[in-house]
Amino acid sequence: MRRATPKLAVSILAVMFLVVGLPELRSQAIDWSSPAARQEMQGFQQFLANHPWIANQLREDPSLANDPRFLHRSPELPQFLNAHPFVQPSIKADASGVMSRAQQGGSTSQNSAANYKEMQDFQHFVSDHPWIGGKLRENPSLANDKGFLKGAHELPEFLNSHPYVQSQIRADPNGFMKRAQAFAAEAPRPGADDAHASDYESLKLFQENHQRIADHLKEDPSRATSKGFLNQNKELREFLEAHPYLQDQFKQDARRTIDQALQPGGEYL
Repeated sequence: MRRATPKLAVSILAVMFLVVGLPELRSQAIDWSSPAARQEMQGFQQFLANHPWIANQLREDPSLANDPRFLHRSPELPQFLNAHPFVQPSIKADASGVMSRAQQGGSTSQNSAANYKEMQDFQHFVSDHPWIGGKLRENPSLANDKGFLKGAHELPEFLNSHPYVQSQIRADPNGFMKRAQAFAAEAPRPGADDAHASDYESLKLFQENHQRIADHLKEDPSRATSKGFLNQNKELREFLEAHPYLQDQFKQDARRTIDQALQPGGEYL
């Protein structure tokens, strides 16, 4: 019996690894029917609608979403992806498939659950950033002022990951701020707390996609509130800017916030 040549042995091993790895790849596939994943896809559709140049480039060549040079020229896209842990790994694995799914439906309607959650997030954002909130209430047009945005970098990072709020505040900053104040005065809708479950689900997936950051947070959850740690880990900073509820929860009780995200199911309080 002839012994397998080195080349043949390598080929056999490669096939074995591929076959063994397939179940793992399948198990990591995103369930786009889940509420959090659906919201992220709706957000991606809105993002594409608000950034037509980026959208056109991605439609022509979806692989650009994983091209460092393109991402450097289009900083809004990596900021959005860092804040959306369902879309980000999917577009890394299958950019064409994600773009195809995004083009199957238009942007969300003004009364959709995804847009309602963005308005909730905006309320948390201005609460967590009182100086920015005060300035916007005094002069809403500052939201479109490049000088102001440069000095308040948290705002453009938030807007780039919240395409509905971004489009509304660009089109009519005064009208949007009036609607935002009216929104804050409304009583919470039944089931509004469900949005928090989506936040924790997103945090869990973010940690799965950023294992090094996750390990550091498990060791010391308070790192999520450390400016030094956040500056060294911009993915986490951009994620938290896009999820102000979680940002606030980390400030209140960092250990409990991490534990909530690690729960396999159940309620998120």
